[in-house]
Amino acid sequence: MTPLEHKSHSARSGQILSSCPVCDSARLKTRWKVNGYTIVGCDDCSLVFVRNLPTSEELERHYEAGVGDQVYSEDNTECLNFYYEKLRYLIESRFPQRGKVLDIGCSGGWFLDSMQGWERHGNEIIPEYAAFARQRYGANIVTGRFEDYPLRNNYFDVITMQDVFDHFPDPVAVLEKCHRMLRSGGEIVIKVHNISCLYAKLTGKSFYAILPPSHLFYYDKTTLDRILAKTGFEMTDSRFIAHILKLGTVFLRLSKGDKNSLLYRISMRLSGSAIGGIKIRKNLRDIITVFAVKSSVPA
Repeated sequence: MTPLEHKSHSARSGQILSSCPVCDSARLKTRWKVNGYTIVGCDDCSLVFVRNLPTSEELERHYEAGVGDQVYSEDNTECLNFYYEKLRYLIESRFPQRGKVLDIGCSGGWFLDSMQGWERHGNEIIPEYAAFARQRYGANIVTGRFEDYPLRNNYFDVITMQDVFDHFPDPVAVLEKCHRMLRSGGEIVIKVHNISCLYAKLTGKSFYAILPPSHLFYYDKTTLDRILAKTGFEMTDSRFIAHILKLGTVFLRLSKGDKNSLLYRISMRLSGSAIGGIKIRKNLRDIITVFAVKSSVPA
């Protein structure tokens, strides 16, 4: 049985979820209400997610407006490259001969820039970012939702999703599609915020990653392992990789883009300044990166 033939109760845009997409439990408890969305937690597997999902049209309007996550105040490529180089090393330790890589949510193609020697492909929903990446990678960059990305069975060696998997309203369907597009022995890499870290537990609904409708699902190692197994993957590794942030970015991230907040005003004052540009090494275990290999049969 292939993953797409495997029956699952996956989420659909615009749906009000009555059960957990990972473990199918109906034991859901309301955690918070944020930006008009109800965020629930599953009592059985610990998945946290938006129960009243936005429609596809609402999501398209949201991203067309360029809202995004609102966590970077200016060009942050140098800081991002700190993580990208570490990730590239880990991927190439598994694939020393390199191969074909697809970065879903590739933004301006900055991670692809680090993957020299690979056949590089990207998918990006925001047209301006996709156009910037296309300047370097041409037709290998596809603009639009990943759900509409052309299906290429058994083609890629590696598929990466960095700060994007928590955006999808139907994560099960996304992983099923990735399973089909990876060759035998291929690997998927997912980087998301860790809802079980101490920082998230202490801050609750104020945790900087609680951003519906940008972020719809909130994962930890356990729920990532379960959803990957459900869709035909075997998790092989998980890492809490340090990041570099500018001081101004820290205040902007904490403000969650609220232009009326003091934190936002501080971030704007710091933007472009020497103090705002001070770089801070951060590892609060609030970001988790997991690696999983395509297996032949889903759980």
